[in-house]
Order: sequence, then structure tokens, then C-alpha cells
Amino acid sequence: MALKAKADVWLARPWQCLRRTRALGTTATLAPNTLQPFEAIPQYSRNRWLKMIQILREQGQKNLHLEMHQAFQELGPIFRYSIGRTQVVSVMLPEDAEKLFQADNTQPYRMILEPWVAHREHRGLRRGVFLLNGPEWRFNRLRLNPNMLSPKAVQKFVPMVDMVARDFLEALKKKMLMNAHGSFSMDFQSSVFNYTIEASHFVLCGERLGLLGHDLNSGSLKFIHALHSMFKTTTQLMFLPSGLTRWTSSRVWKENFESWDFITEHVTKYVKNVYQELAKGHPQSWSVISELVAEGALPMDAILANSLELISGSVDTTAVPLVMTLFELARNPDVQQAIRQESLAAEASIAADPQRALTELPLLQAALKETLRLYPIATTLERILSSDLELHNFHVPAGVLKSFKVETKEQSDVQMVYRFVLVPSRSPLLTFRPAS
Repeated sequence: MALKAKADVWLARPWQCLRRTRALGTTATLAPNTLQPFEAIPQYSRNRWLKMIQILREQGQKNLHLEMHQAFQELGPIFRYSIGRTQVVSVMLPEDAEKLFQADNTQPYRMILEPWVAHREHRGLRRGVFLLNGPEWRFNRLRLNPNMLSPKAVQKFVPMVDMVARDFLEALKKKMLMNAHGSFSMDFQSSVFNYTIEASHFVLCGERLGLLGHDLNSGSLKFIHALHSMFKTTTQLMFLPSGLTRWTSSRVWKENFESWDFITEHVTKYVKNVYQELAKGHPQSWSVISELVAEGALPMDAILANSLELISGSVDTTAVPLVMTLFELARNPDVQQAIRQESLAAEASIAADPQRALTELPLLQAALKETLRLYPIATTLERILSSDLELHNFHVPAGVLKSFKVETKEQSDVQMVYRFVLVPSRSPLLTFRPAS
């Protein structure tokens, strides 16, 4: 039994509208007063074959978030449906998500990302935390946490991210000053994608890729292309049974595997270099990989597996929220101005210690959190229950930027589509000009 908690997705509304609440549709049935069996949970039915044809035609399930929204409007805050032989229950209310996580144990089980797992199995590679469940997930997670989430680790990698961010802003400034009008408009998504790859790679591997300049080397270009290709093909394969797509989408599988092979080769090179440097007694500068190797808490193949997933999984999940934050600031200039004033007031303090950005920019933090609420990274959070649970009187069994002013001509809502994460169907055009 799989159970999904749905993020409360607001369909790209301006920040001023967020005080309004959204009621469930009038067709939704009320929860029963007495405990009902699992079979009594409202069922979401759809023609499975038509759905597969739609996914094949769209090369993914772009409107998944809209389908979920509609299903909750029609069926209420809880419903069930089938994915093959798996029974899935979906809930949307925060109190239900709270119950779900309270029922979770220290070894949660999630539905796996099948295209990624298929590559690891066919190539004889281990899985990392993104693709693990149970005791093995907990073992890896506890050894990664000190180098990823602890205050000590943050102190080490915040200056690295700050360095990349300053280079990124400097590149934007140069473009702006080169323009005769003193401003320029651009499709910002690809630039932010490069920035997040650069920052993630620097923190994990300890080396820059040089993605923020004009002359990119061939290796960096191939790495960017491989990541783009991997994300694109993942969304084409993740919603359909692998047995079906191996016949209907063999070309897509081939592209997906080749992309992962290049990413694997790239990351393996860095992991091996760290081992060789440590063996010679010449450790590299700090990076997540160098710390993991020096500690010896994980074997080499586990370090490689986790590095592969961290460097891939940290790109879209960072780039899209940044793009959408800038879009919302562009169409809410008063909020943008307030954040700029906050940044200017804290500039000297943060320049002396970048760590202070975490405590001295509360309005910026609030804006980022609100963006994540409006445009959540994923439409669902999944858990496979380890014990029975009661929800709505139904029995659910176990198993289941400070130097720029940003403007946009697009004041209307941006259509979002689900491609591995929730992204704008068309990147909003942003204009950057000097702030007075």
C-alpha cells in the first residue's frame, strides 16, 4: 500500500492573493462518522489504456498536478486508485500529512524512480539515498548528514556557494552594462540551470566547471547536455511500466542510459582522483566527496552512488525555485524593493561572514519559502506505510538579487507542467536593469 501526501499547489497566483483559501469542490463527499473499511474510500477511476496513450503522446505526465487538483475537488480530501497491482491512497490536508509522518518510522519506504534504478541495475552500480529504502537508506543517510546538513558542513560550503553566486551576479552585471539601454531581457532558466550545476559541482567535487563564462570547454558542455538529456528522458519513462516502454521507447531508454553513463564517468573521475590524492598524502581542498573519502564511512561504490544522485538531484530542485522567485519578485515590485533594502542593510555583515545570510535576511527567506509553497518541488510526497492508519474514519492498511531590478511584462499566471519537478511550461522572460 502506497500513500501519497499532496503538496497544496496554488496554481501560480500572485502573492497578493495568498490570503484566500481554497475550498473543496461541492461534489466531494463528507467523511463518515464511523470507521469504514479501506474499500469505502472514494475511488479515482480512469481508463488505464487511454492514460498510457496520453502519457506516450505527451512524452510524460505534464498535467499530473492539475489531475490531482481536480480529483481532490471532486472526491474530497482522500481518495484511492491503482497503479498496476499497487493500491495508492492520496491525501492533501496538512493534518493528514502530519498523521502520515507520525506513523513513519526511522526507516521510511518510498516508491522508487524506476528509470534511475534500471540504469544502476543494468550497469552493476549501487544505489544512493534517492533510490534506497529501509535500513540501507538509513545507513547511507546517517553517514551523509554530517557532511551535508550539519552546521559544521554548512560553514564549509556556504563560502563556496557564495563565490559561485558572486561570479554569477558579476556575469549578469557585465551583460547589463554592455547593452546600450543599460538593461537586457533573457530566458533566465538556462542561466540559472548552469549556476546551480556550477555551485553543486563545486561543493560536491571541489572543482569549478566554468559554466558562467562565455567560452565553455567541451567537457563541461557535454556534462550539461547529459544532465538535460537525463532529465528529459526520465520524465518520458517514469510514468509507464518499463516492460511497455522497452518496446515503445527503446530510443528513449538508450538516450537515458547514455546520459547516465556520461554523468557516471564524469563523477567517477573525481571520486578516483580524491582517493589517489589522499593515498599520496596530498588531500584536496574541502568537498563533500573528499570528506566522505577521508572519513571512510562509506565504501567507494557507495560514495559514487550518492554523489551521482546528489549532483543530479540538486539541479532542477534549486534552479526552478530561483526562477519562480525572481518571476514573483518581478511582478511584485514592492516586495522586491523591501528585500533589496533588507539586503543592503545586511550587506556589510554578510560580506564579513556569509553564514549570517541565514539569520539576517528573514524577508528573503520568507519569499523563498512562499515560492516553494506556490511552486512545490514535487506534486506528491510518497510513503509506503509500515503500520495501519486511520484517516477521515477510513481504515488504511499497512503496505500501502540585490544589484538588479527585475521586471517582467508577464503579469498573468504562468502555466506549470510536471517534468520530474513542477516547472514553467515556458520560461518567463525577465528584464534586468540597474537598481537606483
